[in-house]
Amino acid sequence: MVAVPIVLIVGGSGHAEGGAYCSVAVSAGDSGGGAQGAVTAAGTQLDAEQTAAAKTIVQVTKEHGLPERAAAIALMTAMQESSLRVVKAYTGHDAAGLFQQRSVVGWGTPEQVLDPIYATGAFLLGVPSKGIPGLTTIQGWERMDMADAAEAVQVSGVGFQYKKWARFGEILAKSLYGGETGTTVTCTDETPATLSGPAVTNVVNRAMGQLGLPYVWGGGSPSGPTTGFCGSNTGWLNGQCFAATHAGFDCSSLVQYAWWPYVHLPRTTTPQFDAGTHIKLSEVTTGDLVFWFSGPQGIYHVAMVLEGGPKMKIIEAPRTGLNVRIRDLAADESNLMSTAVRLSVPDAQAPGGKGTITPAPSAPS
Repeated sequence: MVAVPIVLIVGGSGHAEGGAYCSVAVSAGDSGGGAQGAVTAAGTQLDAEQTAAAKTIVQVTKEHGLPERAAAIALMTAMQESSLRVVKAYTGHDAAGLFQQRSVVGWGTPEQVLDPIYATGAFLLGVPSKGIPGLTTIQGWERMDMADAAEAVQVSGVGFQYKKWARFGEILAKSLYGGETGTTVTCTDETPATLSGPAVTNVVNRAMGQLGLPYVWGGGSPSGPTTGFCGSNTGWLNGQCFAATHAGFDCSSLVQYAWWPYVHLPRTTTPQFDAGTHIKLSEVTTGDLVFWFSGPQGIYHVAMVLEGGPKMKIIEAPRTGLNVRIRDLAADESNLMSTAVRLSVPDAQAPGGKGTITPAPSAPS
């Protein structure tokens, strides 16, 4: 396995690395798809765990004598793969760690790929003993499009997904390397306040505006509905590839779109589950995310809460053949997880204005 002999030193130096919670402000144009019509996206709020992971990635890159661009690509990749969290493997899904590296194909032992220092070194240098290339072993990586360089290492099959985090990676890498960043990255040691009030109203109304659109496997983006694609058992309807010919959302892209002006959620359910504070299902309120899990599939569905309490109401993109809808949710529904997720950003990042949550209409047929 690749050796990563690093002594990690993380601390303030007058630049952005001084706080445990960092916010990366990225313009809507730079972010790969901000809120339609918005001048700027509110930025991506990194909690203490994510900030520590970002600092580790940059420090490992610097210790190997690699340029800032290598750190930017690594940050971009880890943000897409794990939302900068050390995600553990689960039944039916053996990829793990910041970069979702697979032990079974030689990236390292299960323990190694969960180590941010080792995982970053493996991403950058590869695992020569197993014939696995790293970023710096890809010929011409310095001049390649960042997403293409990441895909050359990850071989994910959906490399275009990395692109939306490219500017994020560049800004954060520049800041953590000690470069001048102005106000694009701000860090604090104070725990950010929970997002609430007018911001949640806006999030809910963004989701409500998609009612009646079809569920489309692989469809949807932070900018709105898109066509998707079909897999062996997904996206098909009556023998036709419905997803490729209709614009809409799947479950995770719907909540991603709704929250995007405030929190840049990852694209898929598992990293979304790790993107906020875990709370009990009995504590959910408007804007929280609820998830479904089964052993063979892992976390396979997500929805957003419109009303909490004993008579929960959710908005969701359910499955191919059904439209985005509102429905009641029972706490004992099959496969519903007992843990939900609450998202948070600094109050200063929530757009101003007041409003009320639009009353929930009947679920569309």
